[in-house]
Amino acid sequence: MNRPTPTDRANRIFEIAREFDAPREEVFRYFVEPELIARWWGPDGFATPVEQVEVEARVGGPYRKTMVLESEQIAAGMGVPVGTPFPDQATVLEIVPPELLVVTSEAQPEMGLVERTVTRIELHAMGPERTRVVLVDGPYDEMMAPHAETGWMQQFGKLERLLAG
Repeated sequence: MNRPTPTDRANRIFEIAREFDAPREEVFRYFVEPELIARWWGPDGFATPVEQVEVEARVGGPYRKTMVLESEQIAAGMGVPVGTPFPDQATVLEIVPPELLVVTSEAQPEMGLVERTVTRIELHAMGPERTRVVLVDGPYDEMMAPHAETGWMQQFGKLERLLAG
């Protein structure tokens, strides 16, 4: 079972549980189909162009997404220009449609990701039209953990709006 593991440099792991008003199969599609991922991937102020999403929903397959910074305010706060890309070159570790997706991303010290991360996404049917998603992600260092958790919360908000509308 692939789960995030703390290290000496990155010991923060977080868990988020969220319920969505949609069948589990539909919610799962939003995690594995590039056209759907592009509609919600990225926290507020970021977008992910569909041509920047490459997913092969199989063990060992790529799970790559590049967010692009759109917010002038965030860009100013980060000291980077609008349009700056933020790539995530992940790989599928485990997949059991429509109930489980586990991906790993290599360390990216230049972006504050000091260790390889593991993201575990479990999808639980809560009846025919409702799905509970449990995400476990990490490890992150003390500085990056709150940003990663906030990013997931914002992304899940986008996903919830898409599934509701």
